[in-house]
Amino acid sequence: MVILLWDASGLVKRYYAETGLETVTEIFNHVPRSRMQFTIWGYAETFAILHRKRNGGLIANNAFVRAISKLQDEVVSSDGFGLINIGDEQVLAGLAYVLKHNLNLNDAAILATYLRYQNSLPPGSPPCLLVTADLRLVRASEAEGLATLNPERFSSTDVAAVVRGTT
Repeated sequence: MVILLWDASGLVKRYYAETGLETVTEIFNHVPRSRMQFTIWGYAETFAILHRKRNGGLIANNAFVRAISKLQDEVVSSDGFGLINIGDEQVLAGLAYVLKHNLNLNDAAILATYLRYQNSLPPGSPPCLLVTADLRLVRASEAEGLATLNPERFSSTDVAAVVRGTT
């Protein structure tokens, strides 16, 4: 089974109904949280996305409060998700991806962090799969050797096979 690395553009679909919600729901139904990784930057960005949706009138205040509470409970407060730290080294390494792939610094630092994580795994470890709907991050990640799953372009009916690594 794969190791899922979450970007905010993928994770937010767990907490707000938009394109890709069904796929993300299926991922959560088929993959144990212990096989999911995130960064605190990704958590904070997901929180901020939900806040912007509330401020834009796309989500009611009570739904926003439920969403951020569920986000906190599932991602930060539980023992399930793994936390990968973004250090100064990854921020600086991310600058190369800013130049090479025209990423914003947040995405570049997350990419550098996830590439470091993937490369630190021992031989024979399950493959990593970045869950992101950010098309620029998809292109950069794949160019750098990190497989991706875009929940906006991936059928929920194919999730079980992909996360088991049978496709």
